[in-house]
Amino acid sequence: MKNLVVQFLLATILSFISFADLVIPESVANTFRQKYPNAPEPTWEVDTNGSYEANYRIDGIKYRADFTKEGIWTETENNIDFNELPPDVRSEYLLKYSIEDFRDAEAVDSATQGIFYEIEIVSGTSKIDVMFDEKGQIITPGVPTSENGFFQFWMDQAANDTPLIRQGWSLVYKVVFNLITIYLFAYVIYYRRHHDHKMLFLLLAFNLFLFPIFLSSSLVTAGFGFTIFALLALVRLRSEAFDKAEIAYLLGAISLTFVNTMMPAVADGFSAAIILLTALFADRPSVWRDSFQKIEVDYKISDKGLMLDQSYLREKLAQEYQVDVREITINRVFKNEVRLTLMYRDVPELRETIQSEVKEKPPKKEPFFY
Repeated sequence: MKNLVVQFLLATILSFISFADLVIPESVANTFRQKYPNAPEPTWEVDTNGSYEANYRIDGIKYRADFTKEGIWTETENNIDFNELPPDVRSEYLLKYSIEDFRDAEAVDSATQGIFYEIEIVSGTSKIDVMFDEKGQIITPGVPTSENGFFQFWMDQAANDTPLIRQGWSLVYKVVFNLITIYLFAYVIYYRRHHDHKMLFLLLAFNLFLFPIFLSSSLVTAGFGFTIFALLALVRLRSEAFDKAEIAYLLGAISLTFVNTMMPAVADGFSAAIILLTALFADRPSVWRDSFQKIEVDYKISDKGLMLDQSYLREKLAQEYQVDVREITINRVFKNEVRLTLMYRDVPELRETIQSEVKEKPPKKEPFFY
């Protein structure tokens, strides 16, 4: 223990002696005076890289200017509070980080990067330094962010001197853009095609109910995702069975909510357009006119010997329903009917041919039994 104390005292004495005997090259001192002629006489230090650091105060603010051995100025920095950051830097920080994670900030004037702001952020047990330029753009590569949500970001701006009208109009844009896109998706595309007012209400409800939730917090965790799927399962359990198209529309409404709240203004229009165009063309009847569809049919037939004859059933179904039958699957046989799954394709040309054949063929006389 005594040895440690002695070593510490020796190191302290040597450091004072080195600072006292520190000789500043004339080129370094001249560069400092040329760049900061009104600054008081600084105190000099030498960092681990061999650069000279000039520490001085102006109006109570402490500055540190760095110079190379050759007398070339590299950068000058000073500590600032959060409220002293430029409005754009504060806005971008609050959009991506929490105010509780803020540790300190430095304003840096660099010879190579210009003016930027370095903010120290506490992330769990570790600390990270994030650099912002004057416009609020992050210039530190690979820095993780934790989104706070657009609404929280907007509310934080109300407490600062950032021009509120700019942030307020951004919030109005989000709300109006969401209303327009969900109207096009739910009413113009879905309802005018399927005419199901209950499904229309469900699409609107999912979008409008989730919109303020997504807007208040953009940190969508896995637990929140499972909650959405559980809610979908509950809707299916407590209501009529959804077909695949209805499930796709429901997921589309949720996707629109996510896009309209999470995406920046330059990207949400493009992303929402992809969802709207997909719903417009993917569910268009004319697109799938020549595709095969499946349906379950209970077909009445009194002759038990023909109940398992697929060729006979395929021909009869094609005639009666006037469709192109691809295949049939017999699921169950009852007393006077058979339940089967029919894969068919609606071909208008085939329907016209069958109707013309029926008109040309004379009606068959049924035998009369007493």
